[in-house]
Amino acid sequence: MTAASTPPTRPPPDWRDLATHAVATALLALFWWLAVSASIEKSQTSDELPHLGAGYVYDRYGDFRMQPENGNLPQRIFGLPSVLAQARFPMDEDRWARSKFWELSWDFFYLERNPSDSLLLSARALNALFGVALGALIFRLALAWHGRLGGLLALGFFAFAPNFLAHSALATSDMAGTFFLTLAPWLFWRHLQKRDAGSAALAAIASGLALVAKHNGILLAPIYFGLSLLDAWLTSPAATARPRVGAFVRRLGADLGLAAIQAAAAVFTIWAFFGFRYAAAAPGMPELQQFAATWDELYVRLGTTTRRAIQTALDWKLLPQAWLYGLTHVLAGATRRLSYFAGEHSLRGWWQFFPTLFLTKTTLGMLGALAGTLFITVRGFAGGDPARRRQWIIRYAPLAMSALVVWFAALTSSINVGDRHILPVYPVLFVALGALATHRTLAVVGAALFVAHASASCAIRPHYLAAFNRLAGGPEHAHRLVVDSSLDWGQDLPALQKWLAAHRAASEPIYLGYFGNAWPPHYGVRPTAFLTTSSFVVGPPLVRYALRPGVYALSATVLEEAYSNFRGPWTAEFEQDYRQLRARFSPEPAANSPPAEADFADYARYNALRLARLCKYLQRRPPEAYAGYSILIFRLTAGELQAALNGPVVSTHRLRQP
Repeated sequence: MTAASTPPTRPPPDWRDLATHAVATALLALFWWLAVSASIEKSQTSDELPHLGAGYVYDRYGDFRMQPENGNLPQRIFGLPSVLAQARFPMDEDRWARSKFWELSWDFFYLERNPSDSLLLSARALNALFGVALGALIFRLALAWHGRLGGLLALGFFAFAPNFLAHSALATSDMAGTFFLTLAPWLFWRHLQKRDAGSAALAAIASGLALVAKHNGILLAPIYFGLSLLDAWLTSPAATARPRVGAFVRRLGADLGLAAIQAAAAVFTIWAFFGFRYAAAAPGMPELQQFAATWDELYVRLGTTTRRAIQTALDWKLLPQAWLYGLTHVLAGATRRLSYFAGEHSLRGWWQFFPTLFLTKTTLGMLGALAGTLFITVRGFAGGDPARRRQWIIRYAPLAMSALVVWFAALTSSINVGDRHILPVYPVLFVALGALATHRTLAVVGAALFVAHASASCAIRPHYLAAFNRLAGGPEHAHRLVVDSSLDWGQDLPALQKWLAAHRAASEPIYLGYFGNAWPPHYGVRPTAFLTTSSFVVGPPLVRYALRPGVYALSATVLEEAYSNFRGPWTAEFEQDYRQLRARFSPEPAANSPPAEADFADYARYNALRLARLCKYLQRRPPEAYAGYSILIFRLTAGELQAALNGPVVSTHRLRQP
């Protein structure tokens, strides 16, 4: 072999690259461990129950009637541990026929003697891998754009972000949706630059998976359209107006053609995940008479154009029935939903809701780092050369476009319940934080702010879901601002059990008003009486009971009456009903006992009115303690109960009119 034909030798790897990737791997492993180990101390949250039940049914029976409004892909993954464990699932044909997946999943979790706690932990551990994948993508982009230290700084901020640690270790579709809504636009933008078969295939796979990860994958349509417009503008010549317009139109047409190919591939992926079968019910399974909510119940909340489009897709069987039902359910839910925000109740939501959540659930350290990044960006655009500005746009376009579309969708939606709906806004911000490492002075500031960020994350551990900074008054006062999955998703029964074991006297009554669908006795919480709430899937039997001095533990969502029929101002009609029913059912029995069958409905109303009075009293009283910040604990005396149940009612909440 001649010297000319000798293949060039590959240079040895740079030890700095090896060290950077080793640290990044350690950070990703730490992120997974922090998330999963913290979840061991948390009870099953509301939405995890049907995710596990539906996932098992998808995998075991190939039947898709259960909770199709959430992602098929993550639910299939969560069902794998149950299938491997040969878990048992209830086969009540009547509930299967009406797709009563909440009730069926509750029985699956609590009545079928399955190893439910280990199955839940396994599903959470699997979901945390979506968080790891997202962190790896953030690191890869920040490393390429901002160097080694920039990549590690971006990944570090992600790895200690409380909201991502919280949702990565919950078996729901939010992290899968966030990952693919970040990955797919980046790969599509990469395809617009490369325009080859390899990049097209990768983008098509990610696009399809985004649409079976979570129904917010439909946001890819406006994201891809926006990216096509931007690509056409960036690539058209700027010499004269007329040639540029022609070049822009031609490039845009070509880009939209590429987007259409992505759409076709995504449709194929959807069909594949539903077994290339239109019907939601699998052959040999109980007949499906209706979904959990009927089509008519959903259609009435949709506009005419949307309703006709969905019906056409159903009539022509353009997509699987279950996927179309899930999409319809999501679109209907976005039009009207009960929500609570800063002492106000609404069916339509508030434009301020998600900006407030972003400012209060992001650590102050990260907010400071974002301010520094904004300074760098503005200075670079104002004083940089056009080529550098163009490069910045090309780099950040896909992630920024995804964040902008998600922000617009969130601000115009009535689903104001949790920051999980704006998680796809964050990846572009994490990547941008890596820019701090490219400036010597700001790198030192960025490192200090990262320490503050990580310290805040460690301080709130394991209560990541309840993380709020001091702009909200900290987690202790967050319930005055927001509830539901922003703070209280039913996760703190273990913390309540620990508090009761340490502080409750042996004979002291305990009254529990719990928001969630976990079963408190499963976690060692056995109250004297369950205060009436609307959140139980399978609730405790209604019994008559007296309210006596003792411990009152109320979930934040119950305390703030987010879903109470008597939320907001206490009206004269409410007071009259309460007084009449109280006189009828007084005195309460010495021991808990069921009401007479003829009195059932009236006693249920009285019980709810009594709880509403109690909540309005406690809304103005600080708690004695917190269980994980989502359950507030009060010790009430006889005098306080007398004031709450018989004294004048002071309403602090408002009803917002549509």
